[in-house]
Amino acid sequence: MRSLSRSLNILHVLNDGFYTSFLLFLPFLAADFGMNLTQAGLLGTIVNSLGMLCALPSGYLAMRIGGMRLLILSAILYGIGYATMGLATSYLWLFPIFIAAGIGFALFHPVAFALVTRISPPQERGKNMGNFTAIGDAGKIGISSALTFIVVSMGWRSTALLYGMIAIGLGLFFLWLHRKHEHEAKATTQTTDLRIRTILSRPPFLLAVLTSFFDVFSSASLFVFLPFLLLSRGIDAALLGSFSAVFFLGNLLGKSALGRFSDRFSNASVVIVSELLMALCIILLASSTSVVVIILTSIIAGIFTKGTVPVIQTMIAAASDHHGHFERSFAVSGFINAIALTISPVFLGYISDQWGIVAAFYAMAIIASLAVIPAFLFRLTAVRRLR
Repeated sequence: MRSLSRSLNILHVLNDGFYTSFLLFLPFLAADFGMNLTQAGLLGTIVNSLGMLCALPSGYLAMRIGGMRLLILSAILYGIGYATMGLATSYLWLFPIFIAAGIGFALFHPVAFALVTRISPPQERGKNMGNFTAIGDAGKIGISSALTFIVVSMGWRSTALLYGMIAIGLGLFFLWLHRKHEHEAKATTQTTDLRIRTILSRPPFLLAVLTSFFDVFSSASLFVFLPFLLLSRGIDAALLGSFSAVFFLGNLLGKSALGRFSDRFSNASVVIVSELLMALCIILLASSTSVVVIILTSIIAGIFTKGTVPVIQTMIAAASDHHGHFERSFAVSGFINAIALTISPVFLGYISDQWGIVAAFYAMAIIASLAVIPAFLFRLTAVRRLR
């Protein structure tokens, strides 16, 4: 199982780093193909919306062909997307390329969370899930940061081909490695079927998913709107990059730390405290005019904004222990989270246009607080099961 865990971590670094880098190609594509911002935004929407469309099928496919094998094939698929992007000759070429790469990225997280759950003892799920989610942020920072430097020296086409060959090559290597450890992969895949309706009929699962929905809805757009709030507070635009780096560092630390807390304390209790602290941080960001307070609050907000991710995944896993169909459970959760990711920026953007950016942040704080309700009810159901 240790080799499987290492493979999962490496594939997560690749997936998150290559996903972030893929969207960074949009300005270079726009310049070469004469795209306007609407056309560029449409390509980005294609990649993001596939997370919702592929979430449910990912659980089914993982149960049929094996979770690890599906993750490897997804890496090869987005590698092909990168490589063919380097050969694109027109804007229309980019549509099938972005669809293929988007499917590759979209298949990853629901299946990977299920595999991490399967290979983790219940008492270590929080730590393992925290480490796993944090290492994905390392990929975002490292791989995407290298992209612009490589583009400057090689050009975007050669860079796309290079990234594509790396992804395909590593995917083929893991496919070979996976054959050596076939028994491990089979041991982590549930082959019997279970209807999604049956999964949704369990109150603990519904409460965990509802907690996740409110958490994602409130936190997904915080980073998007934070620069606008900082600029409205008179923060120098040159410092926005530093805020971003600190915010992402807080994300990484939060995932690792809160995941471990969920092993020592009730995972629902960790979520309740974290959501309340996140709401408080958002309110401080919206109301403070002190640069020092804004800086410190941004760091703390970074910890709790994404630090809840591994903890909520342990709630979903705990709610699925009785049937063991983790692939299906995380697929359903991924689908609902994708809905939150899709509508959150539009909803909060509308509030900003109507009542100002500060009102949008207050709305985020209220929605984060709403996550406390299903998390508290989930904790009550867990206590009742123990009695």
